[in-house]
Amino acid sequence: MSDLFDSMTGAVTSGSSATPREPASVLESPSLFGPDTEAGSATAYEVKFLLGEDQVREIVGRVAGHLALDPYADPARGNAYQTTSVYTDTPTFDVFHRTDGYDRDKFRVRRYGAAGPVFVERKSKNGDKVRKHRSKIDAREVADLAAAALNGEWAGEWFHSQLIEKQLRPICRVAYERVAYLGTADGGTVRVTFDRNIRGVLADQWALEAVGTGAPVLTDRVVCEFKFRTAMPALLKGIVADLNLVPARFSKYRNFVLSTGLVPVAAPAESAGAQARDREAADV
Repeated sequence: MSDLFDSMTGAVTSGSSATPREPASVLESPSLFGPDTEAGSATAYEVKFLLGEDQVREIVGRVAGHLALDPYADPARGNAYQTTSVYTDTPTFDVFHRTDGYDRDKFRVRRYGAAGPVFVERKSKNGDKVRKHRSKIDAREVADLAAAALNGEWAGEWFHSQLIEKQLRPICRVAYERVAYLGTADGGTVRVTFDRNIRGVLADQWALEAVGTGAPVLTDRVVCEFKFRTAMPALLKGIVADLNLVPARFSKYRNFVLSTGLVPVAAPAESAGAQARDREAADV
């Protein structure tokens, strides 16, 4: 994690600016890239922290004056909105086990809000770097992902092709309440998110019904993410230093799978490396 460590620990310069230059409604997450972006050229980072509510209030107080609330923010829900994702894996859980060929790309369907926009998405990791590519589809088209073949004219065709090629299927639906801030700092787009009430249900169908209560994935902490390109801006770097924040690995998908027993925890006879991979909850 040397690149990421360097981006977090560099000096904070007094000339750094954290004033939004564009409204959040016209900005996109720093980790979003075009479909042809090479993994090695993606320079986005998503740094996670597991925080208590006192720490969250401190961070919100420091970013709210510089970043705008996400366009999906619902004032009636304390500026939060529900996010629901259908996670995919193979029948033998190759994504979970990070089998060769499945260790960098993760495919999911995501909806913002209870009845908001739906996206098919590929998330790729190359070392510390992250890139995402997604396409918006109609909610009624989610069921089409179960088809054996499509006509090639659909926005989600590339996603469907990858499902067929990699033998991916729905495994679970995970939902949570997110509060997000978006803007620019030090000349680049910055996004800060806070996820609460993470819960999930098993799913073997292409559908985005409400998760409801579901099985809790994380109850006593808030998952906070700092998202930026190239280097952590001074605004966020100062927060990390002043609050002594320590990055944490956490995957909603992996933690749900482990909590439900879908995949057994590595047995003692297995290698230390294999056990470490199963314990590590890197983002999926």
